Amino acid sequence: MLSKEAVLEIISYCDFHKVNRSDRLQELGISHWNFYKSRRHHLKAEESCPQDSMVSFIQLKSSGEYVPSSVTEMEQSINPGRKLHTQSETMTI
Repeated sequence: MLSKEAVLEIISYCDFHKVNRSDRLQELGISHWNFYKSRRHHLKAEESCPQDSMVSFIQLKSSGEYVPSSVTEMEQSINPGRKLHTQSETMTI
């Protein structure tokens, strides 16, 4: 499993260089399955404990850039129109 920092670094690199994630993962020799499983794991961890990932930043090793420390915030900064996955329930009247 990839660390949160590794996931954020891949997301940031792809956004900055306008590269597809699948192409970047192939360059790094990381399987798509491993990346998306790690990403999903970190997203679920953030959902279960949102206070741990609120309004903090980490510095990426490759570029020295500061990015949001949560995968959710990073995804929303790159894709502002993308909505968070919300579970909806049907209502009967």
